[in-house]
Amino acid sequence: MASYHIAVDIGGTFTDVVIQNTDDGALWTTKTPSTPQDLASGFMSGVQNAIAQASADPSDVQRIFHGTTIATNAVIERTPSEIGLLTTRGFKYVLEIGRHDIPRRQNIYAWVKPERPVPPNRIFEISERLDRTGSPLTALNEDECREAARQLRDDGVEAVAVCFLYSYANPTHEERAAEVLREELPGVQIALSSEVLPQFREFERTVATVLNAYVMPRVGRYLSGLESA
Repeated sequence: MASYHIAVDIGGTFTDVVIQNTDDGALWTTKTPSTPQDLASGFMSGVQNAIAQASADPSDVQRIFHGTTIATNAVIERTPSEIGLLTTRGFKYVLEIGRHDIPRRQNIYAWVKPERPVPPNRIFEISERLDRTGSPLTALNEDECREAARQLRDDGVEAVAVCFLYSYANPTHEERAAEVLREELPGVQIALSSEVLPQFREFERTVATVLNAYVMPRVGRYLSGLESA
C-alpha cells in the first residue's frame, strides 16, 4: 500500500497543494481558489483535489505540511486582538521605552512610533523578582495575578502575555502565573516569554511574547476550523 505526503500553502488568491507518493517519489500538484472568509474550506478543497488527482485513499496520507501567512497578516493588517500583559513590577513601560533608536534614514522629527499591540491600561505590574541566575529574590504575588486576571476578564481579553524579569533563567514564576490565569480566565490563551523566547534582553523578549499572544486567538480559531472541517 502506497503512502503519501501532502504540502499546502495558502496564498491571498490561490491555495497550492502538492502530493507525493513517498514510495516512488511521484508528484502531483493542484491549485484551488483561497477562501479568505473560511480558510479551512479552501484548505480542505485543495487537499481533496490532490488526493483525487493522485488516485489515493485519504487513509494513505501519512503527513500534511502546511504553510500560511495568517499570523503575519494579522500583525501587518493590525487585525484587532484583545490581549493583556503581566510583567515584573517596575517594567510596565518596556514596550514604550524600546531601544531609544529609530529606523535608519528616518527623520527623527517625522517618524512616528508604531502603536503597541497592548495598551498600557492592559499591562499589569506583578510583585516578583529573580536575580540574573534565576534565584528568587521576591516571591510571586499570586493575589496580584488574580486581580489582574479579573480586570482582564472584565475587558474581554482573548489572550495574555506573561514576561517576567530573568524568567529565561528560571520559568517557575511565569509558569505559576499562567496557572493562576487559567484558573481565573478559562479558555483564554496564555503566552509565556520563557517558552516563546527564553533569552536575555527584556524589550525583544516582551515584543516576541506579546506578538505571540496577539496572533494566538486568530491562529487558534483557524486550527479549530481545520479540525472540524
